[in-house]
Amino acid sequence: MERMAGFIPAPEPIPLPAPVWLLQALLFITFVLHTIPMNMTLGGLVILAHGEMSGRVSEPLRRWITGYLPVTVAFTVTTGVAPLLFLQVLYGQLFFPAAVIIAWAWFAVIIALLLGYYGVYAYVLASDRLGRWKGWVIIGSTVLFLYVAFAFNNVITLMSTPFRWWEFWQERNPSVHFNLNIWEPTLFPRFGHFVLGATAIAGLIIALYGSILLRRDEEGGRELVRNGVSWFVGATVLNYFVGAVFLFTHEQPVWQAFIGNDMLATILLWSGVVLSVVALIFAILARKVERPFTFTIIATAATLLTIVAMAGVKFTVRSLLIARHAPTFSLREMAVQPQWGIILLFVILLLAGLSVVAWMLVQLQRAYAGKGQTT
Repeated sequence: MERMAGFIPAPEPIPLPAPVWLLQALLFITFVLHTIPMNMTLGGLVILAHGEMSGRVSEPLRRWITGYLPVTVAFTVTTGVAPLLFLQVLYGQLFFPAAVIIAWAWFAVIIALLLGYYGVYAYVLASDRLGRWKGWVIIGSTVLFLYVAFAFNNVITLMSTPFRWWEFWQERNPSVHFNLNIWEPTLFPRFGHFVLGATAIAGLIIALYGSILLRRDEEGGRELVRNGVSWFVGATVLNYFVGAVFLFTHEQPVWQAFIGNDMLATILLWSGVVLSVVALIFAILARKVERPFTFTIIATAATLLTIVAMAGVKFTVRSLLIARHAPTFSLREMAVQPQWGIILLFVILLLAGLSVVAWMLVQLQRAYAGKGQTT
């Protein structure tokens, strides 16, 4: 631990612009807002890439996913800025060294985002001209976005386990600048849990869209409900096993916190599990009934609450790991000099931005409706 204290950077001399509890609350809220379009993007890409590889993607499913992908990719990038900045403000002592250590693997995130974004637009807007290459284009974009998620998981796991910084520094060839944290036992279960969750949410959104079409007696709704529920149920059931592996690959004091040793952690985890089971039941029922709209709405509401609970679980895991492996790091000891004017301006702009986004979605819906489509 003494060696740890020697190479964890000193905190920034500039005081925090708001109380720690407020910055953590804003980090949590903006992260949840980012999670929704991010899951739709990554999960939609996985489903679409799978369809292209298997050659069994239906035209209604393709139209729906390609209709929203350019929008959700933009929302994913823009909504990701705020939580990343709050993370850097609060945990900069741990985040920045982790990002620097993985070096080119972190820098490559920008390249992967740009190329993946171009691939999405090429597939959506120039599918006919791509010909037989269109499948490879969307598969390539999916791989690039999966890499972005993998790189972020590397940084988050590495910032929570600073003892590995020394291993990277001492044991790796200094000429190697692509240092992924692949020796971290929780990395791959964490990444798998993340991707399966995104795929499940994208599948549920597909089913919700299909149920809306059925409510309007429009063609293709039944197929979308069936396919969407299949993806949601399959990914969710598999994620129960991957999630258990992810939990129990942590050190014993960490996973024990979620099975009774820490009341808040236990409530967060099992609330998320119970809510996901509720969503699963109603999604299965939605596939069996003629009018599935009510069932998919309940499943979607339960899933949104699951997202909130599981975001709380992720935050708790990070706090527990940092407390174990970086005991000299303390948010409570950071200097605070509140700048309430700036915080108030941020909140006003956040609410205004959300209002503009809602307005944009309404306008987008009207534009699609004018073309005889539904978003």
